[in-house]
Amino acid sequence: MNFAGNRQPKLEVLHRAPKGGVAGTRPPLLFIHGGFVAAWCWAENFLDWFAARGWDCHAPSLRGHGASEGAAELHESGIDDYVSDIVRIADGLDRPPVLVGHSMGGFIAQRYLERHKAMAAVLMAPVPATGLCGAGLAMAVTNPGLFVDVGLAHELGRHAPAPAVLFEAVFGRQADDGFDGYGKRFTDESHRAWFEMCQPAFIDTGRIADVPLLVVGGAEDRIVPSAFTRSAARLLGTTAEILPGLGHALMLESGWRDAVERIDGWLTVQGF
Repeated sequence: MNFAGNRQPKLEVLHRAPKGGVAGTRPPLLFIHGGFVAAWCWAENFLDWFAARGWDCHAPSLRGHGASEGAAELHESGIDDYVSDIVRIADGLDRPPVLVGHSMGGFIAQRYLERHKAMAAVLMAPVPATGLCGAGLAMAVTNPGLFVDVGLAHELGRHAPAPAVLFEAVFGRQADDGFDGYGKRFTDESHRAWFEMCQPAFIDTGRIADVPLLVVGGAEDRIVPSAFTRSAARLLGTTAEILPGLGHALMLESGWRDAVERIDGWLTVQGF
């Protein structure tokens, strides 16, 4: 991605300062959003919840997303460009963070961990290191109409799928999830990043340092079905936890508390 003089794009970063008796004693949480959204997806529920429990929360919008610069060059942006955005934010923190990556953000977190340190990482419905092709083929078999709308329409039509299509893809439940408001906020995603996530050799899990990892997914996930979440965990030497009743948008559904409580509990067990 080209910026004049190799200038890095300005990034929107949502921040929630820690509260409570443990404020300042825990490592910062660095949230990495998935495709078609921006940092706002964390602000709906997760940021305030974690901040109230003493976590210092930082959620950037990757270049070309949300209020960050780079929208005009979006389709030139690749996974390593997104990783460089996360590196810049992490380097500005007072200590290595705990990464919390969702979907594409989980793929970015794995790429980050190949080369950089983190205190721990939580991968939520991550795109596996083996790429999107397997999950895409599964969708093509089980729901060919959704596969065409989400995959081919995005790739060939150069625009984000319709809100109603994304609703079916990312939400495990129905209208009580407030999708009418969320659907209008979904945007396009980089074709280059999408292509790179289909490359099975793009991430070398053997290079990921010995870092505590939690992998969680939703039992109703249609984008990264639970079988692929479990596969992603096995490649990283751990076991996935699948949360019943939840789809792909773990941070936005009405059952989001199941996800935050599991993550917070796991982080506490790690000693943070």
